[in-house]
Amino acid sequence: MPLDRTRIWLDFNEFCAVDQDGAPIYLFSQADIVNDSDGKDVELWNGMKVNVFDDDFDSSDRPNALLADGVIIQNFLRQYPKVQWLIKLVRSKETYKSGAEYVYWISDLQ
Repeated sequence: MPLDRTRIWLDFNEFCAVDQDGAPIYLFSQADIVNDSDGKDVELWNGMKVNVFDDDFDSSDRPNALLADGVIIQNFLRQYPKVQWLIKLVRSKETYKSGAEYVYWISDLQ
């Protein structure tokens, strides 16, 4: 499914914490370099702003993409010692599409 811009894949099933402001935090990467949706290497650093996506399917098995924006942070959670990077999601300006505060979506129906 085509995305609205270049993004990095995030497994939205990897939720691991909430920050003091209520923003969700997800496990992001065990490595310093990840691939974006265009196949290019992206070197991660603390405080980096990123756009992320995860593949999803609607009830009719049509592809959708879950989207979010976030900030990369170094892992501070001891229970995940192999994970080097986390992502803290930021509130979305696209909430009108999904009604969610942090995650929005695009569909093949658009």
